[in-house]
Amino acid sequence: MERRDFIKIAGMGCLCCCSPLPVLAKGNISSACRNTFKAGCSTRISTLHTYNRALASLDGRTWNKDKLLKQYDEGREARREMYLPVFGEDKVDGILDEMRDSYEALIPNIPFIGERNYHLQWDIPNAEKLAEFKVAKTYGLTVKDFSNMYLEWAEKDLRSQYTDSELVMIGSMQFGLIAKIQLRIVAFKSQLKVYPEDYILTYVPGDGKDFDWGLDYTQCPSEILYRRHDEINLLFNVICRADYVAGKLMKVGYHRTTTIPEGYPVCDLRWKEGVESTLPEYKEI
Repeated sequence: MERRDFIKIAGMGCLCCCSPLPVLAKGNISSACRNTFKAGCSTRISTLHTYNRALASLDGRTWNKDKLLKQYDEGREARREMYLPVFGEDKVDGILDEMRDSYEALIPNIPFIGERNYHLQWDIPNAEKLAEFKVAKTYGLTVKDFSNMYLEWAEKDLRSQYTDSELVMIGSMQFGLIAKIQLRIVAFKSQLKVYPEDYILTYVPGDGKDFDWGLDYTQCPSEILYRRHDEINLLFNVICRADYVAGKLMKVGYHRTTTIPEGYPVCDLRWKEGVESTLPEYKEI
């Protein structure tokens, strides 16, 4: 596939998701990609729905642990690359093994939202990060250290794959009519509440001034999972702040005023074409 064609497909794949960002599937440093390691960022753009791989158990209401672990293992090499400077050559492989064990133990707690859910490309990686941090903090890594590490890798990953002009082009594709129709469909499906702990959101038309379109989330499975494990501070700083990384590079003006992790009833996500987002400072929740 030619590079230009790939970028076009990336734009046409513009549906939505909470902590959205490319899951621009050629990368190898993020959870949501082929290597299950992308840090995630925001632009509701994706290309390959890599998490739609029949991940449910036979009962169709729980996750298949073996399949999720197999998918997680595909990202070990990329994961090792990121953690190596933090833990060093002598410790990194043992710590990665502990992280895998932590993830295996966490899988039964991950809210089941259906194996064909578009949000899986962010939801499953979010669970992976929680499992990894539960181990990393026993080796002295703070939430601030962990979040900054992931956000730096997210930006590095995008810059390594695309030029500045290509990133802006990809970002602009989510403001077209087709993208907005797709977003409305995603929001409508969420209102059906097929799975009790699934994302619930509504589409918000632009006001013609401050934003071109938005999404109001009133339920987030990642928030449910992280709250169960008393790691809301981690969620906000690793997952919620990551939304701004692609917003900055793709100039999609991503911003919000409230989030569910902070105790508000809604995450009010907004986008404005051609505006560079500013990454918020680390914040204790």
